[in-house]
Amino acid sequence: MEKEEKTAIPPEKLSKILDIAQKRFARFGLTKTTMSDIADDLGVSKASLYYYFPDKECIFKKVMAREQGDFCLQMKKILESDKKIDAVLTTYIEHRIQYLKALINLGQLNHEAFHATKPLYSALGKEFFEREKNLIAEILQKAITRNEIQKINVDEYAGFFVHVLRSLRLYTLNIKELWEQGVIDKQVKKEYMFFTKIFLKSIEKV
Repeated sequence: MEKEEKTAIPPEKLSKILDIAQKRFARFGLTKTTMSDIADDLGVSKASLYYYFPDKECIFKKVMAREQGDFCLQMKKILESDKKIDAVLTTYIEHRIQYLKALINLGQLNHEAFHATKPLYSALGKEFFEREKNLIAEILQKAITRNEIQKINVDEYAGFFVHVLRSLRLYTLNIKELWEQGVIDKQVKKEYMFFTKIFLKSIEKV
């Protein structure tokens, strides 16, 4: 059974915990951070922290959920613009890469660390899937309304788009040489952009 926070946390207190934990994760990574470290940074006892959270992984997931929320808010603003679908999806890719970099940096990941914590990152990806799918569906629906693309099954195409991005990301993250060269984000972006061009070509007006 998936672990969650044990007790409801007042918003202000939760925000403070996540702010402090995010700084600790960014500096030392998930693996080298302990609950004691976070408690010390907060100036509270470890028992106080355990009162709310069962482990550091739960806190990390909350930090990343907040990052996901910020990402979605940014994309909502872009959806309100008059940009065409190709520009919107390009912007989406740019922001998605920034989110990936945040995920890597907060975990202070290398190839080995990624594989050691892969189940956690897989869980984060599953939770984010529906939110991403809904965003892409909105982008596609708006493009149809504006007569920019063909009439398609928005839900199916949105799911396909997000599934392919996820597959490309996981494939790239498994290549050790890219980690060693420090070009993970660049390679993922390259793969994303290539696929997006093919995707747009398949739904353009004929």
